[in-house]
Amino acid sequence: MKKLDSSKLTPEQQNMFNDELAYLATVSKDGTPQVGPKASLIAINDHQLQYLEKTKSTAYQNIKDGSKVAVVAANVPTHKAVRVVGNAEIHENDEFAKAIVENSDTPDAYVVVINVEQVNG
Repeated sequence: MKKLDSSKLTPEQQNMFNDELAYLATVSKDGTPQVGPKASLIAINDHQLQYLEKTKSTAYQNIKDGSKVAVVAANVPTHKAVRVVGNAEIHENDEFAKAIVENSDTPDAYVVVINVEQVNG
């Protein structure tokens, strides 16, 4: 992946996050890395991603503790991929979260918004 001089996602990159399974990476306070799939992750605009935090486990705690995040989505047959680095904000039971989860299959989920700071793709 090449580094782009941008913190904005192109339409093609947004589509990749919307169409492919994405993986989120975080790190704990003691430096332990954590990576996991986020099937609900989508691009909501050219500078933000969003997913439903359903398990409220390791990644959730790492984000609460201030971890930066990296997210990658790849299309295996075409060998195309995009990775972003950014910071995440968790919406727990606020109006923003309620509006998103009310029609989902996981109404108890929290909503995580990732503010993109760097795009590699």
